[in-house]
Amino acid sequence: MTRRSLLFALGVVTFSPAAGPGALAHADEAFRCDLREARGVEATDATTAAELVCAEIRRASGERGRYGIQVATLGKIVVVTATREEPAGSVTVQVDGLEEVPKAAPRIADALVRGLGFAATQRVDNLLEVETRPARLKKGSLKFFAGVADVESLGHGARASGFSLGLMYASPRFALPVEMRFAWDDWQYGEKGLDLFSLSVGGRGYLSKRDVSPFVGGGLGILNLDASEYDPSGSGTGDFYGERSGIAFYAEAGVEMLRLHRGRVAFVVRADFPTASLRSESYEYWSYYGDGPTSPTTESRYVVPVSIGVSVAF
Repeated sequence: MTRRSLLFALGVVTFSPAAGPGALAHADEAFRCDLREARGVEATDATTAAELVCAEIRRASGERGRYGIQVATLGKIVVVTATREEPAGSVTVQVDGLEEVPKAAPRIADALVRGLGFAATQRVDNLLEVETRPARLKKGSLKFFAGVADVESLGHGARASGFSLGLMYASPRFALPVEMRFAWDDWQYGEKGLDLFSLSVGGRGYLSKRDVSPFVGGGLGILNLDASEYDPSGSGTGDFYGERSGIAFYAEAGVEMLRLHRGRVAFVVRADFPTASLRSESYEYWSYYGDGPTSPTTESRYVVPVSIGVSVAF
């Protein structure tokens, strides 16, 4: 080896140790991540959790930036917060114990470095316990109800009696009833008659959460209505007979009692509004007295059944 080569080799050896610390210091200045605060967690556990999160942040950030980790407890839940100095940002995650930190750490790093919401980092294999718990639902119950009612017919003047059966999903603030109703009259010659059948679904809103509460409601259904009237003079000119099945809307109001108990009692006033009138067609009528046939003109009546009743749900 020549003298010049020997001097060059000694220079390289002399320079290399000095260059190493300088490069490490530069790397440390480019990336820094440490535990800033630990509350309710053992120091060693908090340090280990912070190291896991910092390792994932180092990977995701390309070893650049300054970050801090905070670990705290809330009952059985551990709250992990990771912050970034520039640009400022933070991600806070609840984990079901420190054992979930290894699963949460990659997601915390991705959300913090990429500026994402934590939920956007969900995958089929990285969900946390808090994300898979079933949501709490408001309390409600399914009830069977039955009732009796007096039915008046606005626009016709007949009266009938009937009963109803149904199911109702009831909650503190609203109810969803499905109801089937029947009504008929004890018809006698010379009187007006009325028969009714309906199947409806609707909603009912309670005005309070107390044991006794007023309510209002409405809905729609299928209504079959049969109204009749016979002229007692026997001439047939005043006779009316109309029958129709179709869609009808309804509105109701009332008061429900014993709402804090298993069984409930409700007083209800309900009006059904058909989408069309009843129509009585003309026909040829022969008088009993033999004075020739008569042809009454076609007549239509818009009949609104109004029910006043009481029901029991249990």
